[in-house]
Amino acid sequence: MRVMAYNIEWFDDHFEPDNSLKNTQKSQLKFSSVSSVISTIDPDIVGITEAPNTTTTTGQRNTVLALENFASQFGLRQSKAMIGFPSAGRQEIAILYDPNVAAATHDPGGKAGTVKNPRFNEQFQADSDGDRINELYKHYRPPLEAKITRSDGGDDFWLLVVHTKSKGIFTSMDRINFDRTSERNRRKLFAECQSIRKRVDEWLDDKRKIIVMGDVNDGPGFDYYESRFGKSAVELIIGDIFNRQTLLQYHLGRPVFGRFGWEPSSARFRDNYTDDLVNALIDHIIVSPDFATNGDSPTKVWNPFQLQEAEPLKSQLLAASDHFPVTFDFQ
Repeated sequence: MRVMAYNIEWFDDHFEPDNSLKNTQKSQLKFSSVSSVISTIDPDIVGITEAPNTTTTTGQRNTVLALENFASQFGLRQSKAMIGFPSAGRQEIAILYDPNVAAATHDPGGKAGTVKNPRFNEQFQADSDGDRINELYKHYRPPLEAKITRSDGGDDFWLLVVHTKSKGIFTSMDRINFDRTSERNRRKLFAECQSIRKRVDEWLDDKRKIIVMGDVNDGPGFDYYESRFGKSAVELIIGDIFNRQTLLQYHLGRPVFGRFGWEPSSARFRDNYTDDLVNALIDHIIVSPDFATNGDSPTKVWNPFQLQEAEPLKSQLLAASDHFPVTFDFQ
């Protein structure tokens, strides 16, 4: 099987209020590019961040209908969609999958109304600064928990598709407040990843096979605050090195910093001071150790500037999103 993590930049902008596809030149280019990327890379399951919106007030906008309309119009075999708990904002976390290969059901962990292990759509406590005092947080986009049942009789597995707190600052401010905001954003990111890791531990205790994937908005060595706190958000999800049996696997390996930033990289950002584009690896697939992988490189970042296999898709990848998809192949 192949799963894919894909942040489709502001996909919501390209759907009408009735969940049909916009017919503008810009939107049709977006749709054709995204469908070409999915068809060519050919995953069985796509974990989408920045998916179309679901409105809980009017019920008019519906992520599942929008994605299934898109899949139908472009003849994708990944024709079924699913979400978990809707987010508070415009963009959702969703999966798009081939129903002939697998069935997917929303399977939330935790227990509603509890303090120690609540559901992802509820407030949770986390000590994000190491002072042994828990702070109160809430996922802005509740991670999507899905049980995947394979049609070929293979083992069931569980997906956690995540889109955690961005460390980006998009408003003007002085240097002191910039520093304070950067630190606050990272603490929120850490708290969300602690919550995700708690669910991973719960599922590992139940002997489940787990895939965590999506836009974590962080990576090993990504910024100054990682060295200040001695950890990255990705490493929080991977687990405790002193408890080897519970460590998740990161088959891509540690990225290398070069002239243009990190390699491999799944996105590019402009440096706040130099205005240069810097490559960053912030989209990830992390798995439990009980997956039998396919090939020497089971995880790939489909960056056409770094992966030869992705070069023929360069124009479609660049038109589809400001992120490049990441895939994981297993038996």
